[in-house]
Amino acid sequence: MGFEESKREKKEKIHFIGVGGIGMSAQAMHEHFCGKEVSGSDPYSSERTQYLRTLGIRVYDRHEEGNVNGVDEVVMTPAVSKDNPEYIAAVRNNVKITMRIDHFRRILEPFKGFAVTGTDGKSTTTSMLANSLINLGADPYVFLGALHNKLEHGNYRKGSEKTKIAVYELDESQPGFEQFRPEYLIITNIREDHLENYRDLEHYYSSFETLIKNSKFVVTFADEGKYKGHATFGIYSGDFKMVERKQEGFRQVVTIITPWGEKKLFLPVPGYHNALNALAVVTLLASTGYNIDDVLSSFHDFALPGRRFNVSYEDPNRRITVVDDYAHTAEEVEVLLKTAKEVYPDRKVVVIFQPHRYTRLKREADRFSKVLQLADEIYVTEVYGAFESKNGASARKIVEAIPRAVFIEQLDELKKMTFEDGAVYMFVGAGDIYNVSQEIIKNLSVQ
Repeated sequence: MGFEESKREKKEKIHFIGVGGIGMSAQAMHEHFCGKEVSGSDPYSSERTQYLRTLGIRVYDRHEEGNVNGVDEVVMTPAVSKDNPEYIAAVRNNVKITMRIDHFRRILEPFKGFAVTGTDGKSTTTSMLANSLINLGADPYVFLGALHNKLEHGNYRKGSEKTKIAVYELDESQPGFEQFRPEYLIITNIREDHLENYRDLEHYYSSFETLIKNSKFVVTFADEGKYKGHATFGIYSGDFKMVERKQEGFRQVVTIITPWGEKKLFLPVPGYHNALNALAVVTLLASTGYNIDDVLSSFHDFALPGRRFNVSYEDPNRRITVVDDYAHTAEEVEVLLKTAKEVYPDRKVVVIFQPHRYTRLKREADRFSKVLQLADEIYVTEVYGAFESKNGASARKIVEAIPRAVFIEQLDELKKMTFEDGAVYMFVGAGDIYNVSQEIIKNLSVQ
């Protein structure tokens, strides 16, 4: 046996349980491109599982003990139950088991990290930061919690080994995110979401405090006032302030005050919230050595990531527009509907909203009922549980507070909807409502 053959036989083997997840798939691709033998399992066929197969990654469509035969490490999330046959086999065979968040932290250790966390806007802000650094020549690795056309592999980009920069989205929904140690950190905002995963409110906030201490340079939202970073952005206060915003269709011109005086940011995407996301990125890059004018110019070709005000269908004859969006907190739904009213000021806006998680529904039902009324017509589906137990909760509670809203018990009912000329239909939520909207679009396309 030759040396090269022996070397190939010793290639490290790593298996991901639930490899189709947006975070897991990015980590799996990274290990694949680092030369490891990667496999994964996921009973839910998706665009990501199909894409991983095109790269040569073996993806099993069932959880079975044999899937982990001969592997050196198994990566999993807290959502994987202890009766999962792959987990059981890994324990029985003394295979190294690593939680996804710990594996993610480990693979980021060699990099200079640019992290984005916070309650709202993480994916968009991360994609903006990545887009700007790519245009500025930094050639970063990127780990994104959404799909973006700027990234070669959708939610992952292999960058330069010379610069060793990694841009990544840092999910605050579970304890453990505070253990990361990024060089640079943006906190978009901090609100009391995902509290069910923390001991109490103090535990939630102390996690952010720990992360701030672990980061070398931190950017925070000044108007919120919870924490003051090394540089701040905002509307009413901050080192970088947004003082005016003019929406022109899908584009907007944002006037900002900076330490270098008043500047204009030409942003090719709509929405007040996206102007703030961009301002956070400008604040970080301009404060850490990049030329302010080069940073502002780096947004010229920015496009929103998938399911962020994504115009999925347009019929110019009937003036029917279908928009998909991932918004799932009340604040996100509010800014989404306000943006729709800005972009389409003379058109009827119809929202079809799928609440995400029963815990969030219980906490924010009244708030959802209020913000959904920004739309002209309202449909609310049953909750997408995301592995949570129902515990008697139902999205009917939202509908009962809005006399003109319609409750949709089964998603298939939406396929019977009639589409009105001149209207904009917003399919909103972080669950599987996107699958239904895509089926509807197929039907509309053949009409």
